[in-house]
Amino acid sequence: MLGDIKGIFFDLDGCIYRGRTPIPGVGETIAYLKSKGLKIIYLTNNASRSQKEYVEHFKSMGLDAAESEFYTSGMATVEYMYKKYGSGHKVYVVGGSALKSLFKERGFIIVDEEHAKEADFVVSCFDPEFNFKRLEAACYAIQYGAKFIATNLDMVLPVEDGYRPGAGAMAAAISAATKVKPFLIGKPSKIIVEMALKYSGLKRDEALIVGDKVETDIIAAKRARMKSALVLTGVTKAEDLKRIPEKYYPDIVLESVNDLKKLF
Repeated sequence: MLGDIKGIFFDLDGCIYRGRTPIPGVGETIAYLKSKGLKIIYLTNNASRSQKEYVEHFKSMGLDAAESEFYTSGMATVEYMYKKYGSGHKVYVVGGSALKSLFKERGFIIVDEEHAKEADFVVSCFDPEFNFKRLEAACYAIQYGAKFIATNLDMVLPVEDGYRPGAGAMAAAISAATKVKPFLIGKPSKIIVEMALKYSGLKRDEALIVGDKVETDIIAAKRARMKSALVLTGVTKAEDLKRIPEKYYPDIVLESVNDLKKLF
């Protein structure tokens, strides 16, 4: 089944680490997979960090990675909007500096809360400083005609002692107030997966998607017609497997990413 696999798309939160704690043994596993000639891409819905910041985050946990190995929903969102709409549009971002920098690099104009009504787009992602002022600004922008786009709709992020609210919680607040559903770029949309394939140079039958959540990682793989592996170190647990519909059941179920060494 994995004979044609040349690369692995790893989710991060709940798959490679939880918060600031890596999954035990994951560094050795990644090094082993690379030694077998496999291309590693960290395909994450979390757009709160830049590629450089993700490398630093890895280093803080004793893990090695190159900037080019990270592909985020923020990168996919900006690239998608640039190709579809072109540059020069005004964007109100519910999110941090990493996503704003990506937009600026592509020629988009970032507007603040006071000028949100002028925005052509509202783009939401994980925002640890989300507050009423930002919610209000996003609502005004959408009322005045801005298109609503979400980098991802993950309701929670796995951390060491449980879960934190994710980008989906911020987007849900905006949707509740405006009655507008966002256009989704990140997993489980196949958009981010197909863009990651182009980024990596891999074909869909050459890459394996590995993640901890059926609702995002595995469904994205199914929609993109790619092979998938579910790890039980994050959101989806062993007791949840019996409730997964057959059409969304992962091709492989692993206790953790370390079990990949047995498959390669």
